[in-house]
Amino acid sequence: MDVTRRCDYACRILRAAYRSGESYVSVSDIAEQEDIPYAFARSIQHDLVKGGLIKTVRGARGGLALNCDPASVTLLEVLEAVQGPVSISLCVMDPEYCDKQKDCAYNKLWQGADQLLNAYFGAITLQDLIEQGASHPVVEAAMAKAKNIEVAPTAARCASACAASTPRIVADAHGAAGGVDADADVCESCA
Repeated sequence: MDVTRRCDYACRILRAAYRSGESYVSVSDIAEQEDIPYAFARSIQHDLVKGGLIKTVRGARGGLALNCDPASVTLLEVLEAVQGPVSISLCVMDPEYCDKQKDCAYNKLWQGADQLLNAYFGAITLQDLIEQGASHPVVEAAMAKAKNIEVAPTAARCASACAASTPRIVADAHGAAGGVDADADVCESCA
């Protein structure tokens, strides 16, 4: 799942609409302020209108304005309005995509990742995003957790040619043949 430039620009457009309050702001002004190509901003505007996030008015005093409560609309809803369902794998979104899904050893893994992503983006409101950005507690907690994640050690492998996994590892390679490093672990067959 990529957070595309389109999503980034959509967030910028919504930020500009949020800051304008109840006043309408022109797409060309937003495009200039937010450094978004005008044609791209217009295209994104249509997605945001279709998603019910903004409203537009034509004319000299027209433009766009928020059409939602920024305190209740989540970042997940913004992403879905602009690029569709948030998922890291097509097989999670579409059971017919892969005929092995029922027996797939990885499908639950992808489903879990999707649930984490959806919960993360669903916990941040549009108002939070604009007012707090990266200092939002959900973002800070996720970043802190990511920095402190302890990776489970991988199973040791025999340093010799057989590459057996941990249960057969018995000693350092001091007596192992085959030019294995003296500090490497070897299995009972190679010791």
